[in-house]
Amino acid sequence: MTHDLLAKRQALLDRLQSLGNCLVAFSGGVDSAVVAKAAHLALGDQAIAVTATSPSLASGELDTAREVAARIGIRHEVIATDEFANA
Repeated sequence: MTHDLLAKRQALLDRLQSLGNCLVAFSGGVDSAVVAKAAHLALGDQAIAVTATSPSLASGELDTAREVAARIGIRHEVIATDEFANA
C-alpha cells in the first residue's frame, strides 16, 4: 500500500474507533463489506452488521450477506422489514 492509502486507512480506523460502537447497514456487497471490515478491525465486538430482509430483497442476497459477514468475522443481525405494507 502507498503511504497515502495507509494514512487514509488509519484515519478511517481512528474515526470508527472514536465512535465506541457502530452499526453498519450491510448488503454483503463490496461497499458495505469494506465498511464492515473496517468497523470490525476498529471496534471488534462493538461493531455489528445489519441486513434488512423483505419481499424486495433479491433471492440469494441474504445468503451472500451472511457468508461475507462470516468471512469478515463481524456479528451479523437480520431484521425483517415490510416496506410494501403501507404502499
